[in-house]
Amino acid sequence: MQHVQLRTLKEGDIFKRKVDTENVFIREHYNRKDDFGPASFCCSNWYDQGRCIQLKPSTMVFIDFDF
Repeated sequence: MQHVQLRTLKEGDIFKRKVDTENVFIREHYNRKDDFGPASFCCSNWYDQGRCIQLKPSTMVFIDFDF
């Protein structure tokens, strides 16, 4: 498992936020900074496509895992 910044992943790559979690996320589109909030990536939950979270590009995530 590797620990990398979210901004280094390509759109459609999967990652985990913690080592021992069951949740897997898919990196989606980039949202530029505007009047409504800071710059962020939209990340969809692998198991629940309706759930989307916004994460800063500098967020550290885990990749290269088996699930």
